[in-house]
Amino acid sequence: MPLLRERGFTLMELLMVMAMIAILLGLGAPAFQSSLERNRMQTAVSGLAGVLAFARAEAVIRTQPVGLCPTLNDVDCSGSNWENGMLVFVDDGDGAGASELDGSFDGNEELLRIVDAAPVDITIRTTGFINTSSLVFTDSGRVLQSANGTLTVCDGRGVSDARALIVEVSGQARMAVDGDGNGVVQDHTASGGADVVCP
Repeated sequence: MPLLRERGFTLMELLMVMAMIAILLGLGAPAFQSSLERNRMQTAVSGLAGVLAFARAEAVIRTQPVGLCPTLNDVDCSGSNWENGMLVFVDDGDGAGASELDGSFDGNEELLRIVDAAPVDITIRTTGFINTSSLVFTDSGRVLQSANGTLTVCDGRGVSDARALIVEVSGQARMAVDGDGNGVVQDHTASGGADVVCP
């Protein structure tokens, strides 16, 4: 009767396989992390564009001004850090007329949407608008403040990976581009814009 041999890996073979797996994981992890960061940024920018489009559309449909503002507690407007969450509401000017529209939710106005906080490590800041803590669309869809502005979205990678949405006086939002080829997108300012900055 022939002897049966047991088959399996030797300790040396097992160690070599484990070393190769560790090397492959070490090479793949940075690419995976970079992919996660890009996806997180894209999610934040797409979400912001959707909120702006919603607010503008509601203003036109309702023929009433609609405001957006940052919030910390989902109850009132607070601060100028838009990444903490936002409120979208009908800005009735507290019954004092259009000149009193302030983009501030007073609790008696109709709340249209509460926007969740952006993903971790994302910041959203405004520049160019008269008020950095609110944005109001009129019943024609135009920006009440009659000023172009930029909403800049940054993460821990810095300004070279920042994205921005430029909101024209018409109320239309568009993606900022890197017009001068230096690796940083430009804001709303005249003559090609200035590079956006991150906090």
